[in-house]
Formats: sequence, C-alpha cells, structure tokens
Amino acid sequence: MLSDCQSFYASLEKSSNPQYSNKPLIVAGDQARRSGIVLAACPIAKSYGITTAETLKEALAKCPEVIVVRPHMQQYIDVSSQITDILRKFSNQVEPYSIDEQFIDVSGSLSLFGSPREIATAIQDLIRRNTGVRARIGIGYSDRRTL
Repeated sequence: MLSDCQSFYASLEKSSNPQYSNKPLIVAGDQARRSGIVLAACPIAKSYGITTAETLKEALAKCPEVIVVRPHMQQYIDVSSQITDILRKFSNQVEPYSIDEQFIDVSGSLSLFGSPREIATAIQDLIRRNTGVRARIGIGYSDRRTL
C-alpha cells in the first residue's frame, strides 16, 4: 500500500486553525526574502488554479483572499512520525518515501486486521482522527512467489 496525505502542510495548518476550515489557504515562504513559493495549497485554493511551486505573487493574483501561512516544518515532521507510528500498528514493514508518503506491506497482517480494503479504511480513520489529515491509500498486489 501507499499512504499519501492530501495537501499535507495545508491540511495540518487547517487542522490547527479551525477558523480557516472553509477558506482558501496556502503554505508559502516569505516573498520579501525571495522565498515566496507555494509549498502546499488546500483543495479550495487549488480550485482557484493555485499550484504548488508557483510564486506567492502568482497565487495572490489568482486568489487575493487566500490565507498565506508560513511553514511550520517541525510540526509537519512530528505529524509525519505520528503517521508512521499509526502505520506500524498494522505492519512492521513501513517505508517512508517522503514527509507525507509512506509504503506499507500488509501481506503478513491480513489474518490480524482483515482485507486490504478494511486495513486501508482503518488506517485512514486513525490518521484522520489523530492528525486531522486525510490520507489516500493506494492498494497494490504482488505475488511473492515470483520474487
């Protein structure tokens, strides 16, 4: 499986600041220091055409009312570790790929936790409840006999 958190930085900022829940929000650097690049955009901000890696100036032109939040990297790292811990409840075969993406092999856990779909749903629910972030879980199958 692959766990991928939706708009990770922006989702965490919205989770920490409920007053932003129904507003467009981006996480970006400081334009005055020439680090004004969009690191993450929530789905509402994306609906205005804002994309990751564009300049803050471009994002503000598309949506002048967008809320701009500076990154809180330590918080993102801490929550990423928390998500790793959640995945490890289902398998000791967890491989982080990036701060918001992790692979998990649950082939040895099926008899304990149910079908892949049931495990994916349980993981999504735990991540959402414990972090406020939505995770998408991609399920792939492999035939270990061919390895």
